[in-house]
Amino acid sequence: MVEDEWRPLGVESDDDIAEYDALHDGVPSWMEAAFWAWVKAEITRHRRYRDGSGWVAHLDEDLAESMCQTLRVPLPNLRVNGTDAMAGRNQLDSALYALTKNASGLQVADYILAHGKDPKGDVLEALFRRSKSAWTVGSRFGKPGLVRRVPLGVQAGADSVIGRAGRAGVRLAKAWENLYGIRPNASEAYRLAILAVEDASVPVVSPANTRATLGTVLKHMEDQGDWALPMSREDSRSPSGDVIIGMMRTLWHGQHDRHGGQPTGPGNVDQAEAIVAVGLATTLVQWFDAGSIARTANRVGDQSTVRRVP
Repeated sequence: MVEDEWRPLGVESDDDIAEYDALHDGVPSWMEAAFWAWVKAEITRHRRYRDGSGWVAHLDEDLAESMCQTLRVPLPNLRVNGTDAMAGRNQLDSALYALTKNASGLQVADYILAHGKDPKGDVLEALFRRSKSAWTVGSRFGKPGLVRRVPLGVQAGADSVIGRAGRAGVRLAKAWENLYGIRPNASEAYRLAILAVEDASVPVVSPANTRATLGTVLKHMEDQGDWALPMSREDSRSPSGDVIIGMMRTLWHGQHDRHGGQPTGPGNVDQAEAIVAVGLATTLVQWFDAGSIARTANRVGDQSTVRRVP
């Protein structure tokens, strides 16, 4: 039996397993000691004694100061000269005290992953997995960082689209960062999801219109009425063209925070809405990029043989 399948004695019923396997935000108490030990190791450097007889642990002052300034954590002046072991211990203890009392542990780890000197992300990731953390070590803004854990199949599919879809893929990557990153921004994730679909669809549907939006693309596709997926068998109640239009309508009209002056409106989109938007965008970008969404008259082969099942 692999380690991931092992659970403590007594965790046997479906309810027990679901409760035990639930993911936890922040730094839960059972993870706290090991987590801050990882932080301490990452902000520790070693200086050689003057006589060359050994090494003394001390604080990486540059890393600690830049991190605390960025995270707005009050930090006393901890710079010392020389290689005194006691001074080194005091440095590290003072820095850890300031971080544990004034900073989000997740923000500290995220900063170290992005700016530390060869941080051991694999050690942190193993700790997150054992502790059932809702976070995983991934990539944010082109640097290592923390992202919310999503099912591996979903992540793999999104990574595949992001990696090959050009400008639309870049927008998708930024949308995922805003959706699952350490500082999630649902409205920005939704906005970027729409931009990604525009990047993928405008050159296919409205190539002559340099100012086309997703709404423009929708209008063109609805007027033309012959866009479809390459399915040889379809349900007459939901032909693939209607599915495409429905997905795009849902994405376009669901962004209810793009217009101001609506005091009775629902306000900003929330995380649940942004998850749907980014999921829809990922699929649509994949289909447009692969050429799967096309007008039936332009497809190679006779599309009149498509079977519609009542």
